Amino acid sequence: MEMKVSMKKGVGFYVRAAGSFLKGVDAREASEGQEAVEAKPPVDELKISGLGEAIVAAVIAATRAEADGLGTITKVETQYPEMTNGRSCAQILITMNRK
Repeated sequence: MEMKVSMKKGVGFYVRAAGSFLKGVDAREASEGQEAVEAKPPVDELKISGLGEAIVAAVIAATRAEADGLGTITKVETQYPEMTNGRSCAQILITMNRK
């Protein structure tokens, strides 16, 4: 599973999302204006990527998940891909395995 991190949402959102991917989600029935949520099993491998300013959020999400004992960071890659406007931008790719 791949989780692409951006600056549109806060860091806390991505920390919770990484935790949900690595722990799985229990099913919940609809209640008080909230929709029902179906159960989702945990993933064995999660790839977290961040581009530019979102690198910090990607690193925080991965390190928090590891600190909480949900997974282990197995690989960290950095890249400098060229964007459509001809400029380059820093990117990080973090691979985690579930404990």
